[in-house]
Amino acid sequence: MSRTPSLAAPLPFAARWRPALRVLALASLPLLLAACNGSDDDTPPVAQNPAPPVDTRNPAYLATKPGDVIKVRIEELRPTQAAIGYDQIYYKLGRWQGDFNRPTWAANAVNQLDYVNRTVGKKFSDYCEDMGGTTAQAFTTVAQAQAARLDKPDTFNCTAAPGSDPTNLKTVVIGWDGNLYLTDGHHTFSSLREISDGGPKLPVWVKVDANYSAIGTASAFWQRMVDERKAWLRDGQNQPITVDQLPSRLGIANAQEAGGMQEDRYRSLVYFTRDIAYSNGNLPEFAEFLWGDWLRRQVAGGQLAGLDTYAMVAPSTPAQILTVSTLSAALASTGANDGYAAAVRNAALKMTALADTDIVFQDRTAASLGRIVLVPGAASGTPTKTARDTLEELPRNDVKTNGDPRTAGKLWYSVNYRACGKPAAGTCWGW
Repeated sequence: MSRTPSLAAPLPFAARWRPALRVLALASLPLLLAACNGSDDDTPPVAQNPAPPVDTRNPAYLATKPGDVIKVRIEELRPTQAAIGYDQIYYKLGRWQGDFNRPTWAANAVNQLDYVNRTVGKKFSDYCEDMGGTTAQAFTTVAQAQAARLDKPDTFNCTAAPGSDPTNLKTVVIGWDGNLYLTDGHHTFSSLREISDGGPKLPVWVKVDANYSAIGTASAFWQRMVDERKAWLRDGQNQPITVDQLPSRLGIANAQEAGGMQEDRYRSLVYFTRDIAYSNGNLPEFAEFLWGDWLRRQVAGGQLAGLDTYAMVAPSTPAQILTVSTLSAALASTGANDGYAAAVRNAALKMTALADTDIVFQDRTAASLGRIVLVPGAASGTPTKTARDTLEELPRNDVKTNGDPRTAGKLWYSVNYRACGKPAAGTCWGW
């Protein structure tokens, strides 16, 4: 007889419940760990995605590239030097503000218009040239000149659209914060900021030299600026400063508005030696400061008289300051030896006596800073004759011996503006 196959014998109790006990133990583990670690307050929070960093850079110029021409306001331009030559600014302010009520040419309409175009007209031609607009069209009537204002562009005409010719445009660097740092043009824009129809909101055109807005920190940005010689960290006395001591705005310092630029008298002196001791074309940034530093070292070494030995500022009168100093054809010093022009002449002679390869500052040679070679007995049309004529003309006034108007010397405008303010009848300008 066959048997039905029997079922397997049942498992012991512990073996049958072991899988369920294992699941229960795993499920209880977090609770046990929590109990061991303390209360729920000590449980670390669940990680959150961090908020993206806020970009605090000025967004207006972040996309600009080297070579771009941009229209900005003067107040947007930040200085990369602490000081300017005030006398250079005073020359511009003195010349740009001709006296419309001056009686000198009141009876001669032709001479009056000539005078106005040499003074007020010069302001607009300088502005057009510096803004890449070539030059300004001369005024055909005095009334036109009276109505013209820099802050009203429809009242005067450049011969080309501003920004169209980048050759003469001043340069800026886009900083780590997206702002505009001026590397050339501190005197130009300071003059425009100071003039009555200019000011901080006057529109100007500049060319982008570099965009460093990707640099992460202020310190890294300024280190690069220093390494590339795009900043001049000296004060008006030629003493080292930090970037935190740079002025916050362009223009002459005054008690009414904080943040202006200091005066550097040697920077003014070097400006007036232009075309006498050096030429201004294709110079590196801050070239005039490098010459000024060299001249200071000549004074310190007893090779050149200091500025305080000359009549250059009050209490000396304009007449005492504006004495005529000259160079003969043989390059001998002639004329006065105690006025502003004498200081210019003596500095220029030291500068031109250098060899082309002589070092002026660090690795900058005299040739690289535009030094002019003066040659005794040089004929008309040569750089030497131009230098001699430029020196002689510095202090001359704006009236010929026959009473006709002429272009006055830079020192004449500068010294009179410092002493007298805006040209006007009845002031110490003399009319």
